[in-house]
Amino acid sequence: MGIPFGRLGPVFARFGHRTYPRWAWPLFEQEVRGWPPAARVLDLGGGTGVLAARARAIRSDLELVVLDPAAGMLRHVPPGLRTVTGRAEALPFAPDHLNAVLLGEALHHFQDAGAALAEIARVLRPGGKLWIYEFDPTRGIGRWVYWGERLLGEPAAFFTPQALQGRLAALGFTGDFVERDGRYVLSARLAGETPREAARPA
Repeated sequence: MGIPFGRLGPVFARFGHRTYPRWAWPLFEQEVRGWPPAARVLDLGGGTGVLAARARAIRSDLELVVLDPAAGMLRHVPPGLRTVTGRAEALPFAPDHLNAVLLGEALHHFQDAGAALAEIARVLRPGGKLWIYEFDPTRGIGRWVYWGERLLGEPAAFFTPQALQGRLAALGFTGDFVERDGRYVLSARLAGETPREAARPA
């Protein structure tokens, strides 16, 4: 059982952006504008590339990759964005390769969320950024989404924002979140200095 994402590419390509609340987009733009020039960015579990496409509209200098296990979703990623078929638990990137990772409504679908978060920490450069949009399974609309995913046979690996903060802290991340009615945005930074920061005079 489970959601047949491989068959739903046309639906997500047309309506995927509407699943994000309006209040989340200014937070997303703020995040994107804070990345270094020509940043390497992964839209993880990105489906049809909703977040990657929005990031490209904000900044044309970014090197964007959309990774998803469903080839049927990736076929509907907008032209000009690189796509990779793969799993979050085994990312096909070298250590310290990426400047930023985006996770939009994706973490709760992973078979092993803990392994996926560890992989994100591995492939991010020191000082790299992680931006997550998710549902709180204990509040508001998040409770309905949690039970709906359970009924559909999905992994339903939902975290409260506080619990996710704790998981990320154990991997070397610091960050904060904004939550409204069971939906939240969490922005975190991996410990260490980016090359640009390390080059600054004391």
